[in-house]
Amino acid sequence: MGDEVDLEELMASLSPAELQALVDEMAADPDDVHIPASVRTAYRCEKEPTGDLNRDSLINHINDIALNTPDKEEKVKFEAGVKRGKVYVPKYNDDERAAMQKEESEQVRLDPDEEAALSSATLDDIMALADILNTNPQDFVMEAYADPLQYYEPEPPNQTNPQEVLDKLKSNDSSLQDVCLNNLTNITEQQMCDIFDALRNNDKLTKLSACNCDISDFAVATLCSALEQNNGLKSLSVENNRISPDTVGDLFESIASPNNGLIEVRVGSQAQESKGYRVEQRIAAAILKNPRVMKLGIKLEFKDIADKVSRHLILNMDKIRMKRLNDGIAPGAGVKWTAARTLD
Repeated sequence: MGDEVDLEELMASLSPAELQALVDEMAADPDDVHIPASVRTAYRCEKEPTGDLNRDSLINHINDIALNTPDKEEKVKFEAGVKRGKVYVPKYNDDERAAMQKEESEQVRLDPDEEAALSSATLDDIMALADILNTNPQDFVMEAYADPLQYYEPEPPNQTNPQEVLDKLKSNDSSLQDVCLNNLTNITEQQMCDIFDALRNNDKLTKLSACNCDISDFAVATLCSALEQNNGLKSLSVENNRISPDTVGDLFESIASPNNGLIEVRVGSQAQESKGYRVEQRIAAAILKNPRVMKLGIKLEFKDIADKVSRHLILNMDKIRMKRLNDGIAPGAGVKWTAARTLD
């Protein structure tokens, strides 16, 4: 075609310097791994080679240049804490300022006096305060600006009268089905033993909770002998007491009796939490003999024992489900369903 350019003619019209500049520009591709590294840039060194590379001599020469080159004189003398030159002031638009104000309003603020004291405090002051509070200085500053703790009203004290409970248990009162003795500090060991002993002939009580009552092994021994004759109690909780591991094992062996009807037992958080493999094996053996228990509150350290106990609890629950199906009771029968509310 007539408008095509003859490249050979065009290159012949260029001078050697222009042609070399054109080649350098076209070959300078730093990302092209197919060409040698020496031609990936447009720079060409035209100096004569000085000989083989001597690395030590080159390093010494660079060090000499660095040591002998005088420092540039500073126009403004350096002073600690003083900014030299023009201070950068960032500029924000309306949306950025609104976002910053929202974020600042959500941050925790101390009292003005405390804020002023902390802002003017030196590192030695903060370390002295942290030493007084027996904490790490960094933790002290983080706790000072932490979110305020939410206050919850303390639970009212337990007003249960142990003597009234004992009298009703002895008389087998049908109105007494749930007894809560949690956190009672005025109950003696003799009263606790009497309450546990009254369970022998009581078939009305279904739930007994005696957590944090400072129960000892002596009272639990009375409870163990009473549970062997009691078939009305379904739930027992004696957490956070002073029951030893061996006594906990005695308790599980007593509820394995065929006369017992417990399906929920909670004995965690005792004074001695670690029981050891021997006691845990003993507890697991007693649980595996129990065909009724379905809920346990206990910490088992060894995984193989915990797996055996867990599988046995699931098996006990599955037996109840199969019995319900064999009796012809459909799933969900007897449950009171609430109709969904509509907009009209």
